Amino acid sequence: MKTLRPMGRDRQPAGATAKKEKAFMRTGSKTARLVAAATVVYVGAFALVGVRAQTVKRPIVPPTSLNGLDVVQPPNIGQFIQDNQAAIALGKALFWDMQASSDNVLACASCHFHAGADDRVKNQLDPNLKNMDPAIANIFDPTATGNHGGPNYTLTTGDFPFHQLSDPNDRESIVIRDSNDIVSSAGVYASDFGRQLSIFEKNKLAPDGVFMVGAAETRRVEPRNTPTVINAALNFRNFWDGRANSVFNGVSPFGPHDADAKVWVDDAYVDASGVSHQRAVQAVVRILYSSAASQAVGPALSGFEMSAAGRTFADIGHKLLTSKPLLYQQVSSTDSVLGPYCCNLLGFGLKTNYETLIKQAFFPEYWSVPDAIFNQSSGMTYRQIEANFALFWGLAIQAYEQTLISDNTRFDQYAAGNHGALTASEQRGLAIFSSERGRCASCHKGAEFTGASTRMVIGSFADGFAGDGPIENMLMGNRQDALYDNGFYNIGVVPAANDLGVGATDPWGAPLSFTRQLKNQLGHGPAPDALTHSLTPCDFQSVGGCAVVFDPNARDAVDGSFKAPSLRNVELTGPYFHTGGYATLEQVVEFYSRGGNVRRTNDGDTSGYNGNSSNLDTDVLRLGLTASEKADLVAFLKSLTDDRVRYERAPFDHPGLVVPNGAVGDNDAVTTINGRALDQLRSIPAVGRGGLSSPIQPFTPKP
Repeated sequence: MKTLRPMGRDRQPAGATAKKEKAFMRTGSKTARLVAAATVVYVGAFALVGVRAQTVKRPIVPPTSLNGLDVVQPPNIGQFIQDNQAAIALGKALFWDMQASSDNVLACASCHFHAGADDRVKNQLDPNLKNMDPAIANIFDPTATGNHGGPNYTLTTGDFPFHQLSDPNDRESIVIRDSNDIVSSAGVYASDFGRQLSIFEKNKLAPDGVFMVGAAETRRVEPRNTPTVINAALNFRNFWDGRANSVFNGVSPFGPHDADAKVWVDDAYVDASGVSHQRAVQAVVRILYSSAASQAVGPALSGFEMSAAGRTFADIGHKLLTSKPLLYQQVSSTDSVLGPYCCNLLGFGLKTNYETLIKQAFFPEYWSVPDAIFNQSSGMTYRQIEANFALFWGLAIQAYEQTLISDNTRFDQYAAGNHGALTASEQRGLAIFSSERGRCASCHKGAEFTGASTRMVIGSFADGFAGDGPIENMLMGNRQDALYDNGFYNIGVVPAANDLGVGATDPWGAPLSFTRQLKNQLGHGPAPDALTHSLTPCDFQSVGGCAVVFDPNARDAVDGSFKAPSLRNVELTGPYFHTGGYATLEQVVEFYSRGGNVRRTNDGDTSGYNGNSSNLDTDVLRLGLTASEKADLVAFLKSLTDDRVRYERAPFDHPGLVVPNGAVGDNDAVTTINGRALDQLRSIPAVGRGGLSSPIQPFTPKP
């Protein structure tokens, strides 16, 4: 895999720090060097004062082939990973291992097993817990088919789209039906962490009063639709709201926002008298271009997705290090990554263990401190390898996800010169997609089909693309200019108050938005992603020029804005948008053709929030597509499917998995066990490198 160097300032250390950095060796006091390296890498990562100035429209970056453009690599990854192939194997095992969850049922893959996304239709509704109005945030809406919906409901085709109009071509026409519910992914039952009994956990039932059928607790459902992990390693930030920071801190999703995030390192040294000493100390790490690692450490401790409340990564490490990887799951002997480690006589699990894989993948300073010395140094009862498990988890899963790049679609072949690879209809759809009229490529840019990729934000030397910078200045939908985060747009799917997206704050109260951090910085407020000594204007200069922002009260348009997802394999990754409220590509294209769902209000439109009359993206306009143009655009979007994804061929092959598929019963009555609804399970067979004989199908609700 090639290393793509980002454009912008020279990121090499200078002065005394440079001497430390160049002298980085694996002897002596390691923590001082690690902290120095973290600081050097972090300095110059972002320069938020230089803002791309665009006073009319965002430039269209035409679609191109992804083939040959690899993932941008962290410049200091060699200080952590010593064997990348071992890290990939470790990451794939961790990603698919059901033992990682509190109940031994949920893996990362449980929400990403279908083209990197989730196609389940039962018990997949969330009542919009992110809504800013607490009076409605916990209330499920009736469905379009007349059912009361809610927990353990089975979605039907008639329930979509969630916003229905008397005239689907007119966004201001009479609303026939509207729901703020979210179609997402079922995770764990609500519980509090107790203690571990070997590979099992003794946790306490803690019903939340929301995800219940009668008195029975059902599995909780996340408040945003599950994005695909395929191509996610290309993104500058991850999660819909961007909280998975571009800089991985080794512990949590929040990068430099989390001041307490530190890893434990071996700090062996020789004193002045020549006596060797060994101890463990905490150190700060900053690993750039690692939003996939930042994302990976989020779900594992989420009380909605995989974990009982109060569990730590050290607890996960302690549990998994006592068990065989994928103990209860089948692994194909021809698995493209795990095949060499396969299996017992029945085809289950791996012949190696997690401790061996970690020690192969990562340098010893992160796991080699003897237990007694580590316990004495840290005051913890865990081992060093357990205390650093989040570091191993994040970087290993990122290494695995960096292999999940779909760059061999029929469109890629067409873009490479094979003009017979697309039909006439698909070529007409491509023309609409890339045109000034359609303007789809304004947000779904370039080879990645998203403006949120690392290459689109900060550029790379690989193909000469300069990037647009982390913040842009744009005329918005109400024809007034505003600052916004590049790659994050409010397209008016639902009112901004339903979910603030990148306009929200981190757990410590600082903005997730680069734009709001810039304004805070100008007003002497919190800006974790900026360093005051590296704010040189125009660091991300491009053809459109850049403007220096001085006003801390400058208008922004970030509330209700979400990361533009890649459209690669979009045929297979429904339901769509962060709400999951659209089941088919035809419904999505109809949405864009009418100019979204934004409606006029007394002081602006429904994309506005908290005194800002509108946050609507400038490119969400009524297109007025004809029926044949809509069909052509859908046909083009389907050409973005990589057949390796469609047939789960390497690198998209995987171990077997059993996923909860709702509970036994329906949304009126369920079978219970110990107060919880009894799982109805769905088996996902193991697939080797050769893939399936029949293709996986798009998201398909019941008729």
